[in-house]
Amino acid sequence: MKFFTENLKVFKKVAFPLFVLLVLSSNIDQFLNQQVETALRDPMGAAPQVYWFGFLSIISSIIFPVLLITTALFAMQSEKISEGLSEFYGKYINQIFIETLRTWGKTLLWALLFILPGIWKFLEYSMVPFVVTSSRKYDEGQIDALSASAKVFRKHWFKITGILVLFHLFIPLILTSLFDSYRLLWKTPVASLILNLLDTYLLIISTQLLFNVFKDEVRRHESHV
Repeated sequence: MKFFTENLKVFKKVAFPLFVLLVLSSNIDQFLNQQVETALRDPMGAAPQVYWFGFLSIISSIIFPVLLITTALFAMQSEKISEGLSEFYGKYINQIFIETLRTWGKTLLWALLFILPGIWKFLEYSMVPFVVTSSRKYDEGQIDALSASAKVFRKHWFKITGILVLFHLFIPLILTSLFDSYRLLWKTPVASLILNLLDTYLLIISTQLLFNVFKDEVRRHESHV
């Protein structure tokens, strides 16, 4: 009961900005994918634009996840801090981008060697945004975000993996297979908005579950969360 009470508070605080970000993210992603597919089907060969749209797709896949997780974490910590969302962005967004790029780089290096170690590293680094925004020791420069994330993950690997698989793999795959054609706002506006609202709620739940795991672990050693 306590979880759903907290979940409702979080939903009220950031549902709208998360919803807007998800609408933008999903429609930009769909648009870029359509442009790439159109270019690849060109009878004269793949047009040069395919590289440009592919590059934009990669940029989008970095920017929007960082914005989404930062926004969600703001609501979960807003009782402990006085600043608004824009101030929270100003304080943490740059560092989260830096640590995310580090995560991508190290994960890619491991994936180039072996697929499974790459997946494992991706899971280990899944708590990096939580470290950046919720760890006093990170604020003071005493720990590395990637190492701290891996340490938390190893202690709670079963729970964290379960949350990630359920909310970031299993449910999205089902929704994509059933409703992907309804996500374009300019073609099916009502269905698109409903699906993005569902995505908003699922993102809040998954982030809150991960935050609770991280919070319980850090409370044993710090007093920042």
